[in-house]
Amino acid sequence: MMQIAATLIMAHICRTRISSVLALTSSLTPPRNQFGTNSARSLTYSSQPWTIGDASSSTRRRGINTHSWVATPYCDSIQSRLQRRLTYHKTSSTRLFSSPSNTDSSSNAIDVDPYSEEAKQNLAKFYASLSTNSASHGLPDIIDTDVDKAHKSLLKLTEQVLQWNQRLNLVSRKDCTATVVYHRHVLPSVALLPLIVPLLTRQPQQSDQSNENNYAFHVVDVGTGGGFPGLPLALLLPRVQFTLVDSVQKKLVAVSEMASELDISNVRIHCGRVEEMYATTDGRREHYKRYNVVLGRSVTALPRFCAWVADLLKSNDNEEGKLIYIIGGDLEEAVQSRFRSDTPIDALLQREAGTSDKRALVFNARSVREIAEESGEMFILRKNGGGQARKKSQGSPVRSQGRKLAKGEWSHKRNDVKKERGYEDFKRYEF
Repeated sequence: MMQIAATLIMAHICRTRISSVLALTSSLTPPRNQFGTNSARSLTYSSQPWTIGDASSSTRRRGINTHSWVATPYCDSIQSRLQRRLTYHKTSSTRLFSSPSNTDSSSNAIDVDPYSEEAKQNLAKFYASLSTNSASHGLPDIIDTDVDKAHKSLLKLTEQVLQWNQRLNLVSRKDCTATVVYHRHVLPSVALLPLIVPLLTRQPQQSDQSNENNYAFHVVDVGTGGGFPGLPLALLLPRVQFTLVDSVQKKLVAVSEMASELDISNVRIHCGRVEEMYATTDGRREHYKRYNVVLGRSVTALPRFCAWVADLLKSNDNEEGKLIYIIGGDLEEAVQSRFRSDTPIDALLQREAGTSDKRALVFNARSVREIAEESGEMFILRKNGGGQARKKSQGSPVRSQGRKLAKGEWSHKRNDVKKERGYEDFKRYEF
């Protein structure tokens, strides 16, 4: 009897403790800043290294390893809310510049690892056709045909872009890997070589190219951003002077550092608006009708871009500049009948169609001006004072112009007007 009574007592105690634990568990709720709801969830182990984007400090204090566990809801309604509130960032344990292994045998050329032998062979195939075309134009010495050296230089440029892109947004950070940068930014820039090489003349180069005036061929990249397409082309065309233009100074600092790291000496940068480059400065126009080629890559609408760069292109009887513009999608009506050539990027790189939706358009300087005039963009530019150096406003009292100051508005500062200090014997002492 004593054993039976002891067994019943122990069973009652266990049942009571289990009930208490279940009640305590049901009352606990996860933090709102992580899950956004009070519903219960289960944690299941995941072998892949995932991180929870909104992991709170309370989660870390509870000892949950956010790199090894994934929150999995038990009902569809909770799952839909979690998909909206949680962001998963998959991390990789491989080196920074490595690319994911290609497991799909039917994948296109953009999935090829840029460090692989296949990528080098594709570049060699492109260089073979390029060397043939350059030789036919009498320019065998303009381009270095060493494929191994060119491939290593482009890979080093890719790594530089990845490093700088961690500090500032040079290119899109979505899926920013070596494969994406190499195939979507570097190679489409290199693809313009077959369009530039025939434009190079036989004008002799001086032995000393430390001065930019010693270059016979000048190219300007307007809206270069992270250095595309100008920087890869300057890397492969050392005898051509490149000017990279952008209005964002921090991007140009990164581009300048990358050019220095890659020992590219034929690049200079210009920070500012392109329509001010050919403005009169001290009685001279430094960039006015100076460039043989203007480059652009999806900077703005093409008619507006033509209005910006029309006065940068050479336009004379002996030589006429060219605009080479990388674009995707449909063209404006004023553009469709005026381009000299329309070549897909895939055709220029001699790879399978469908890898890129971009194409390269080539325009004469005369066609560029006609597009700008017909579209009305040139009129808008002139109306807004484009092509003229901006002057600082002298600043005049707003009240003297007959307009009442708005609430909270400050009048312009005038240095020639005596300040209203409230006393006349004010003196400033220097220590």
